[in-house]
Amino acid sequence: METSIIVRTKNEQKWIGAVLEKLQKQTYNDFEIVVVDSGSTDDTIKIAKKYTDKIINIKQKDFSYPFALNIGCKYTSATKYFVMLSAHSLPISDTWLFDGISNFGDKKLAGVYGNVWALPDGTIWEKIIFNRQIGKIKMKFKRKTVVKKSKMGTLGFTNAIVRKDLWKKHQFDEKYGAGGEDGEWARFYLNKGFYFIKDVNFSVYHSHGLGLKGLYKQYKNWQSLINPKPFEKLDFRKF
Repeated sequence: METSIIVRTKNEQKWIGAVLEKLQKQTYNDFEIVVVDSGSTDDTIKIAKKYTDKIINIKQKDFSYPFALNIGCKYTSATKYFVMLSAHSLPISDTWLFDGISNFGDKKLAGVYGNVWALPDGTIWEKIIFNRQIGKIKMKFKRKTVVKKSKMGTLGFTNAIVRKDLWKKHQFDEKYGAGGEDGEWARFYLNKGFYFIKDVNFSVYHSHGLGLKGLYKQYKNWQSLINPKPFEKLDFRKF
């Protein structure tokens, strides 16, 4: 397989079926799906088994964001690319994966990522801030952005593609247990003269069901992830 799609799961029965079904419909099909589960107690595994037999189970106590991804990458069959995809990130089209992979060719391109738009069941605030209609306008007028400087959100692993050869040289830093491993990886390769592409056609629908206060708390947490810290389960929906 040229590509492996790595999906981290923990009680994701609500969207995992729709996400995996959308992957099966992709026009680009030289890929495998690898699910890394950290102790689901709902129907996540049952649903995932309908689409892949490559399911890696890790103990809940061992979970961190970069650890789960590194484990997934180590047990793939990919020859070129790793796709990081959230279990509740729904690709926007059947050409989503083709659109993302087709950016590669330049040896200085390290990775590709896309925008995030609210899922149909997202809150009104999520639909305002992560607006699908604005995203579709961007698709028509400015599909791609070349990224050569790091900023918050660069190469977000909600939906991103990285080169396997570069991951082998620098794996996701497990000191960033609470998240931010994506930003660290991006900064590492930007400092070495590589660049990234943000491709609107590689966007996903993705929400957490957060109100305005929850979104603000989430944003402040994202800002803090420039520094490594251990994994801590946070629920911004309580705000």
